Amino acid sequence: MRKLSLIALLGLGLCGSVDADEAPPSFADELRNGFYSRINEFGYVLRQDTLDSPLNPGNVLGIPRDQAVLELRPDFNLKFGQVEIDFKPRLRWTHTRVVTGSSAPLRSRRDEAFVNEGSVRYRLFDRLILSYGRENLQWGPSALLSPSNPFNANNGRNNPNLELPGMDYARAVLVASPAVTMSLIANTGRGRLDARERYRKAFAAKLDYTGDDTFFSLIGSRADGERGRIGAFAGWNVTDALSIRVEGSAGHAAGADVAATDRYAVERRDRQLLVGASYTTMAGPTMSAEYFFNKDGCADVAIELCLQRRGALLDPLRPLARRRYAMFQYVDTKIGGKLNLAVRAIRNLDDRSAQLIVSVEYELGEHWLLYAIPTYSRGSRASEFGSVLRRSLFVGASYTF
Repeated sequence: MRKLSLIALLGLGLCGSVDADEAPPSFADELRNGFYSRINEFGYVLRQDTLDSPLNPGNVLGIPRDQAVLELRPDFNLKFGQVEIDFKPRLRWTHTRVVTGSSAPLRSRRDEAFVNEGSVRYRLFDRLILSYGRENLQWGPSALLSPSNPFNANNGRNNPNLELPGMDYARAVLVASPAVTMSLIANTGRGRLDARERYRKAFAAKLDYTGDDTFFSLIGSRADGERGRIGAFAGWNVTDALSIRVEGSAGHAAGADVAATDRYAVERRDRQLLVGASYTTMAGPTMSAEYFFNKDGCADVAIELCLQRRGALLDPLRPLARRRYAMFQYVDTKIGGKLNLAVRAIRNLDDRSAQLIVSVEYELGEHWLLYAIPTYSRGSRASEFGSVLRRSLFVGASYTF
């Protein structure tokens, strides 16, 4: 009996040794466990009614009347040790019909493959992360636009289904504490930004603070051919239902040295301020209101002269050309468990033009989403929202697996 007990104890000891000395995961196991993928197929049709105006006579801007797009959007992510890789290639097939004046409609087809986002991040130390690649770098609490962002103030919230173009960045992020983060950012290339849009290389330093009910960020930046700029945003959750926010930026007036090489710099005053608030009702819908002041805009001239003065038809740092705007937004999600609704009204307080965007999203099962976004514009043909489009309709569907 004593011999059997001894054998049993030795057996338990051997089992314990095997567990303790269990071989670490193989290289293949680490890759498998750290890999994530998401495949999204997205298609939409777009119908737009253009206006004949001094800004776009006979549709010289070439705005499509009809467009059909099919996109394959795979997202890949791999975490391995201290390295993390994001890769978002895209395949897009586009059919377009453009109507210009009395000419016959111009039909075109374009097939393209590109990488909208792709980056490599390396954790050099526990609190220091280095990264390089193409990203859609967004921040700030504002719904209308992000005036503190020195790279791209567009936030894409008029139609979140359309991806914003990724741009090329090098970043160093220091996590000083759970509440404080510091970043150095260099925008090294235009990436997928449209060739018609103004682009300048820029560098920024960003300080972020996040508290229990408050957050604050300060951004200092400088772009090629321009002087320094300061941006900031902050928010306060006053109650569980009410939050307020502020965001803006300011830059030096252009000096003679800059003006000599940049005609646009003569007009720049470069001060922008956005204030807003959101309130979530007991029933679930959230209502938001924002006021945006853009001192760099022009208040009292026709929109085509305003854009000439600005020096660029499309400017990612200044997507709105006038000075004063008001926005109201109503969002209700999971209506009946499947329907998401967002209504956004933007009013140009200088030329009295307006834009209304209604976004409807319906969840059809676990994989399908259906979209419909009608947009209506109102204003004189010399106004910002009334000079290009009268209305448009975006209808789409996506399948994710």
